[in-house]
Amino acid sequence: MDANGTHASYITHHNGPQYFGYIANNPVFRSQLHGLGDFFTALETASLPPQGGVFFIKGGFQNLFGLAPTDPDAKVQKNFVGDDDHPAYSDAQISEAMVAQAINAIAASPYWSQSAIIITWDDSEGDYDHVQPPLRSYGPDGSLISNGPRVPLLIISPYARTGYIAQGQGSQSSVVKFIDRVFNLPPLALLPDEFYGRVLGWFEFGQWDLGPEDALTPGVSDLTEAFSPSRLLGFAPPLPASYVTVPESQITTLPQGGGCTSLGITTTDRALGIANPIPADFNPRPKTNPN
Repeated sequence: MDANGTHASYITHHNGPQYFGYIANNPVFRSQLHGLGDFFTALETASLPPQGGVFFIKGGFQNLFGLAPTDPDAKVQKNFVGDDDHPAYSDAQISEAMVAQAINAIAASPYWSQSAIIITWDDSEGDYDHVQPPLRSYGPDGSLISNGPRVPLLIISPYARTGYIAQGQGSQSSVVKFIDRVFNLPPLALLPDEFYGRVLGWFEFGQWDLGPEDALTPGVSDLTEAFSPSRLLGFAPPLPASYVTVPESQITTLPQGGGCTSLGITTTDRALGIANPIPADFNPRPKTNPN
């Protein structure tokens, strides 16, 4: 199928597993690679694997719901219909709509009672962060190797704490560490080759914390802090699906008026009466100048 056909939204390099031969050349593993539309169909038909699993979803160059940016500029209308929140082709409101549609679909499915939805980003897109990232190691030339700026991470589940901000320090490896914990899997960092690589890094190169960080690395949260012990143990009822459902009218109508206010959320700056005006030169589409 050419790039302008039914797979025009597909971004090749976002599908990491296809680059590994043991997955791409294995019919069983390869059959588990699907498009975003297949995920919504599986929820609607309750056809996800009965044993459960981990499902990674991401948008792309276009969006499934036919949404268009609110900016009337012709170039914006043509070039910013993506829904994966990536600069250069995505629209933030369309990306938020995709996330909300996914949450609503899970909440309306039989799987809500078993779900933990993790929403996160792969980088900060250069946004400023006043918190110094933790040092992880040193390069061969003595340069510092550290985590990048913090990125948001949200957990939505019938067993989550409400109104809670977890204080544990994590990284992208926290998601893997959470999966290890839930499914009782051996950490990647303890597998023979990976473990040997970490040991070799220390003894041969004097570098530590190189390799998978889902074990042997202090200070990496497994995300379980975000869950309510009373709900997990049955002392309090799980959160109903209605708690996380976003009204359809707020998803498909752009601009999505009301923002946090329409969801009953008061941000810290507004609660304290702190003005936070948008700079006149702010570009809502980083790295681009659609005009």
